[in-house]
Amino acid sequence: MVERICPACRHSNPLENRYCGACGAALTESDALAPRESTALAPRSFPLALSPAQVRQIGAALALGAATLAVEVGKAWLRRRMGSTTPDASLTPVPTTAVTVPTVVEPFKITTTIVSQRVVEVWERGELVRQVIERHVWRRED
Repeated sequence: MVERICPACRHSNPLENRYCGACGAALTESDALAPRESTALAPRSFPLALSPAQVRQIGAALALGAATLAVEVGKAWLRRRMGSTTPDASLTPVPTTAVTVPTVVEPFKITTTIVSQRVVEVWERGELVRQVIERHVWRRED
């Protein structure tokens, strides 16, 4: 419900009233809404009371933080590009002095086993009459 507020006594009145029902003051169109208090809004300007040395120190700290973040992002990107998943992996390759000869290893067999089981229970009058368990096993060797 929308109401008019009396400027004299702050009494709420219906919109169709021209005069306040409590004190009889005239309700004009300009006084229809309650006046906004001057402290309702925050001040528009923020007083910055920092010395130039403090501003330089804050700027240096922000720049150092941004540079550190950029280095960490770059390291993570390089690690991902090189295929390494460990966070402690070195970015520079280590030279090897000895030549290793690959040995022939027999390929191992990969076995995949899938087990499926279905249980069917038949109950009559609250008693288990029959229980059927079907189990299927699939095995594949590569």
